Amino acid sequence: MAQYADIISIDASSEAASGSRVEITIRVKNTYSAPIAIKVAATLEYGAPPYPGTVIPVDWTNVDAQVTWPFSGYFYMPGQKVTVRVKSFWYGADGVWYADDEMTKTVNLASVGSPNISDFRIADFAKT
Repeated sequence: MAQYADIISIDASSEAASGSRVEITIRVKNTYSAPIAIKVAATLEYGAPPYPGTVIPVDWTNVDAQVTWPFSGYFYMPGQKVTVRVKSFWYGADGVWYADDEMTKTVNLASVGSPNISDFRIADFAKT
């Protein structure tokens, strides 16, 4: 259980094709009795470390008491299943970010079917 920055959910596709952009939204609730700064970080766990991160353009903000804030970002799907590991942080009065909560979500690699040719046309060419 988080002390102040409770991760409520990680919203992302359950599967994605290799190389496709996967949108992600991380919802974090300020459980403190006053506004505090909350920050998130997300990494993609697959293969051997170091693990790449996700792109979260605005990764911190001040959040009012008892409000849930959505942090949005994305990553590009690698050629295998990944676990998205998200961590939340809160900013203390002493000027330090404190790690608080953690949650994971798995994104499976979508299977690629065989290509279908549904419409094939031959253009007419005139000999000159």
